[in-house]
Formats: sequence, structure tokens, C-alpha cells
Amino acid sequence: MLVALCTVTAAGAAGAPAAAVPIGTLACPSVPATHDPAVTVIVYRVARSYNVNDKVMLSTFEAGWVESHMNNLPCGDKSSLGVFQQRWDYGWGTPEQIMDPVYATTQYVTRAITCDRNNPGYTAGQVAQCVQRSGFPDRYDQVAGTARTLLNQAARTHGMAGGSSTDVNGDGRDDILTFTQNASADVYASTSTGTGFAGTSVKWNDFFSIGGETASTGDVNGDGRDDIVTFAHGNTGDVYVALSNGSAFASPGRWHDWFAPGAEIAAVGDVNGDGRDDIVAFTHNATADVYVALSTGSSFSGTAVKWHDYFSIAGEFPALGDVNGDGRDDLITFTQGPATAADVIVALSTGNGFGAPQKWHDLFAVGAEQPRVGDINGDGKDDIVTFTCNTDADVYAATSTGTTFAGTTIKWHDFFCLTGEFPYLADTNGDGKDDLIVFTKGATNDVYVALSTGTTFGASSKWHDYFGLTGEVTL
Repeated sequence: MLVALCTVTAAGAAGAPAAAVPIGTLACPSVPATHDPAVTVIVYRVARSYNVNDKVMLSTFEAGWVESHMNNLPCGDKSSLGVFQQRWDYGWGTPEQIMDPVYATTQYVTRAITCDRNNPGYTAGQVAQCVQRSGFPDRYDQVAGTARTLLNQAARTHGMAGGSSTDVNGDGRDDILTFTQNASADVYASTSTGTGFAGTSVKWNDFFSIGGETASTGDVNGDGRDDIVTFAHGNTGDVYVALSNGSAFASPGRWHDWFAPGAEIAAVGDVNGDGRDDIVAFTHNATADVYVALSTGSSFSGTAVKWHDYFSIAGEFPALGDVNGDGRDDLITFTQGPATAADVIVALSTGNGFGAPQKWHDLFAVGAEQPRVGDINGDGKDDIVTFTCNTDADVYAATSTGTTFAGTTIKWHDFFCLTGEFPYLADTNGDGKDDLIVFTKGATNDVYVALSTGTTFGASSKWHDYFGLTGEVTL
């Protein structure tokens, strides 16, 4: 039974029992001792899409840990089901809905937002109790440390975006995009003029990439314009694409029906060098497998096609980039340990697989720094860049020689990307060299750019004064 963990949750939170046809629910013989990473990432993505504050976010993870150890349980006390042990006979939805982590998290988060707004003095645990109505109200605050650890892990996984091109109109200059990832699921674009990003609230698609999905970009049909791609993850593993026509993204179509399920890390890049971007999935667990589905121009072909059987374990930061300049994107992983274990490993693409891993740098992107991949000196080979994104706001780079990344502690900018901001690389002025971009989020929602000279990044300047709000996914 789940009496120890799945207390009488949600029984009073949604009203009196509904008149429903009883269905059998199975009492769980035990609860997994560890969390399901797929569930934690989905919970984080959905909560983030509602732009929740830190207290509500923490309460969500406290509730998930107390109720299920962050697992999507098909069983529970009485009629309780799912990650939050919500009860179908108390108005939380059908059993099928409750077993969908996106739906279940949405139900929890929307109620938690209301509880927090009505009770600003509540702790995170008290917000969780307000939603769950548990018979053991103190347990939520007691697991704050565990919940915070899981929250930080999920946030890190969610934020893994090594880089992808964003030239959505095909003029040779990278543009900026933001995915609202809320109920409206809008996609806005601001195109580069070479000296700024033009347009505010220019909607390019009105329903693409909902909360819980991973949004990315890439030229998947080889027409010179970058398209948008979203990975549904979860139990469906669907991949949807909306092609760019140069001024908008067309209606989405499903290009794959089983790819990057659960908490796998998805990426987009041209791994076989045919001019069309493909999709790559890192299992990012103990098996560390890497799967690929190639673009045909109208779909992604291949299911469970393994291109590498051990690359980028949990805790590392995987990415794609053409590091040797042969036209094929390669695998890169940043181990991101302390200064004694912050290696960068590369596996080169052969066009139909990835070769043996090789260490290309032994001290880069330490700890919580944010690494990115792009060609910053314009020589046709992708380089590596890391942002400290703290009060120092330093930016370091190591350029590719084709067989290694050269340079340690070579600072290319001394003040770019503060805490809470989101950095990216893109060729914003079309000179063949990737520049720095940062989305400030927060109160200002500004976008700053620092252009590459080939040996450093110049002074930062504001290219947009309102784009990419907190909670949105920006590229």
C-alpha cells in the first residue's frame, strides 16, 4: 500500500467525489526508491511553462517526491494514480488523463499558483498541502532538500541546448525565436537586420511545442531556411516539424512517431552531410546510447538506429557540431566536473555512425557553466564557448584545430550573461562568424549581442528591448 507516501491526496482539493462508474485501482506493493528522470523533466518543463515562482516550483517537486518519489505510478491508495497521486473520483480527471504527466502537472501547478497567490506567507510545503490536502501535512517541507536536488537536476537537463542555427528567412543572418510553451503555444520570431532584431510580437505560428516538449530549430528540408522542431518526449515520442516559408512557419506535421521518449536529450543537426538537418537522441543514462533518425526532406527515417553505444552519461552536457569541418555534425560532450574533471569529448561522424570518443580538451566548462558550440572564428570548424553566467559574467572560448580544441582560460569577453539569463551563439550579422546572444529574461526581457571579430567578442549592444519572456524557450 502507498499509505506511507500516497496519503489521502487531493481528496478534498477538487471537491466532493464525482458520480463515476467505479474502476479498479491497484494498491502499489512498493514505491521505487529513486525518481524517474523522465518524469522530473516533464514536471519541470510544464511548471516552467506557467512561469511559476521558485516557491511553487519547489512545492511541485516536494509533492511529487512525497507522493510517488517522482514516478508515474499506475497504482496508489484508494483511487490515487500518477506522479501526484490524484484521484479520478474526486474531479481530477479521468484515469487516463491523470496518468499523463503533462496533464497531471498542469492540474497541480494551476492549483498551486492560486494557493500561493491567496496565501503569500505559505512555505513551499504549505502550498503543496493546500493542493494535495494530505493527512500528513508536514511531510512536504521535510523533503525540501531532496526536492531541490531533483529540481536542479531537471532544470539542468531542460536547459541543455548546445546550439542550432536560427536563420528562419534564409538571408544568411541568424534570427531569434521564442516559444511560449503555454496553453496558447505561440511561436514568435524577430529577424536580424545585421544591426538589430526587427519586430515585436510577430507571430510565426499559433500552436507549436506545448509545455513539456523540447523546442529546437534546423533546416530539415534543405531549402536554406531553418524550420522549427519539437520533441513530445513522454510516452508518445512524437516529433513534429513546422517548415519555414520565409515569413511564417506552416502547419505542423508529424515527422517521427517514436524518438527521444522520456527524459532523453534531443538535438538537431546534419550528421550525414546531405544538407538536411537530422535528429539525434542521447539516452543520457548508464547505457549512454545515441540514436539517429535521418531527414528525407519530408520525414525523419529510422527507429532505434543506434549510431553510438556509449557517449554522454548522466550529468554531462551533450551537443552537436561540425568540429572538423567536413560538413557532418559530430558528437560533443562536456563532462562538467570540477577543474580536475572538466573534459570535452568528441566522437566524429562517419556519415553512418559516430567514431570512438576522443578527448579534445581537458579543462573547459567547469561545474555549472553553460557551454555552447559554434564557429566563432569563421574557419568552417565549430568551436566551444562557455559562459560563467554569474557576477563575473566571463566568456571563454577554445577554437577547433580539426583534431582538438586549443586554448585554456582564454577569455573572449569579460562581461556577458548574468545569473538567470540565457546565452546562445548565432551568426547575427551574416559574416560567417558566430556571435554572442543573451536573453536577459526577468523584468527587462532585453536581447544583447556581442559580435565576433574572429579573435574576440566586441562590446555588447542591445538588439531588442522586449523579447523572450521568463518561462518561454528562446533560441
